[in-house]
Amino acid sequence: MATINLDLPDMVLESYQQNLPAIMREVKQAFIIWEYMSGHISLKQNAEILEISYRNLLELLWNRDITVDALNDDELKKQCNNLLALLK
Repeated sequence: MATINLDLPDMVLESYQQNLPAIMREVKQAFIIWEYMSGHISLKQNAEILEISYRNLLELLWNRDITVDALNDDELKKQCNNLLALLK
């Protein structure tokens, strides 16, 4: 995985009380979510990159007021198939 250096204002660092892991997690989540919303990666890829479960990803998106009802055709079809499999 590639590494990106990011300059942040001191006030941001102060708001996280010098908690660099928390800042890194938030920035990574925001960037990966942006990539999903831009259509570059799927929900599944999003969860894999963030190393969280699909359910945790949905909760993360919902907590940020991001709806996932705008699924592309492939994702919608996969979701329907998953639901149908649960009914069997």
